[in-house]
Amino acid sequence: MPMPSLAFYPMSERSDRLKQAFKRAKLKPTEAAERWGWNYNTLKSNLNGSVDFSYRAALKYGGRLKVRAEWLYDGAEPMQDFVKPPPSLVEVPVISWVSAGQISDVGQVEDISELERITVEGLGPGQFVATDVRGDSMDRVSPEGSRIIFNVHDRDPIAGGYYVFSLRGETTYKRYYDQPVQRLEPYSTNPANRPIYLMEDGWSVVGRVVRSLIDLD
Repeated sequence: MPMPSLAFYPMSERSDRLKQAFKRAKLKPTEAAERWGWNYNTLKSNLNGSVDFSYRAALKYGGRLKVRAEWLYDGAEPMQDFVKPPPSLVEVPVISWVSAGQISDVGQVEDISELERITVEGLGPGQFVATDVRGDSMDRVSPEGSRIIFNVHDRDPIAGGYYVFSLRGETTYKRYYDQPVQRLEPYSTNPANRPIYLMEDGWSVVGRVVRSLIDLD
């Protein structure tokens, strides 16, 4: 890391930032000196501005007080490095392939205590259900036996999206397209899998697939 500029900064500004760092940490100088073995008289002089502190001291103070040494030494923003918040964890119920095509709302399965549940991170808003894929019609992204997670609150199909559908009471997992005609497209290495053209009623969107999980063991 390059050494900050040694341009002159009023000592009071540097000491004021050190005071601000202590205030933010909710820590008294006496406590810090005792906890980390700092010389209290030196720390006191750095805080009241009677003695300036070096960049090396700024590294020491900043590391313990959770502020950037560059900010502490010469005021370079930001005060702290950005810390990405931890991802949210969601428990997702796992249902059978047959059941997946029959649910109309996640509330139908959430209250069944004996359902297997998996913990997944970073799904965003929605209500989610998981199921294990049957068949090879989507094997380019979800081989047979892989587990997909779908959002039952996302039922307005968008062209090119991945969805679980109920088709005449049976479950199917396909991509949706509406031009030139509505159809459910496989995404498969098997040329025997053909599009399903939606020329009549009897189909509905169960939910949009947001993740495909493959066990490599």
